[in-house]
Amino acid sequence: MANFGKAQAEVIQTKADDMTGTELYDKEDYIPDFAAACELKNMLERNIGFTCKSSAGRVVRLLQKYDSTIYPQEPEELPAQWGFKWSTDPKKALPFVAISTSPYMKDDCCTENGNVYKSEIDNVFAPSAYPAGWTLYEEVNK
Repeated sequence: MANFGKAQAEVIQTKADDMTGTELYDKEDYIPDFAAACELKNMLERNIGFTCKSSAGRVVRLLQKYDSTIYPQEPEELPAQWGFKWSTDPKKALPFVAISTSPYMKDDCCTENGNVYKSEIDNVFAPSAYPAGWTLYEEVNK
């Protein structure tokens, strides 16, 4: 089983560039965790496009190599180095993050205050900051 998981992880790394955020989140069990990836290899040694998950569970792709021993922060704190992928699956929605280099595209989902929202446009604003750009998909806080 371990060999199957490793093979799946390798396939995802080679195909990630052509996969949507939704497809990547569907395969997240085969995407390495950022902290574990840093322990194995410095981000200076990784290929551009290397895909992993931040500790917050966000799928991210390496945009620019950097020394991860000098800059050990999570990808959310290094937006120039990481591109974020979002899912259109409301079950995979994560808390909104404002990152101008990784906008939410139409139909991408996020959560805010526990509620799930779907983006109506290509969007860098939170649902509370620009309600016209989002549709409430599921109201959790009633």
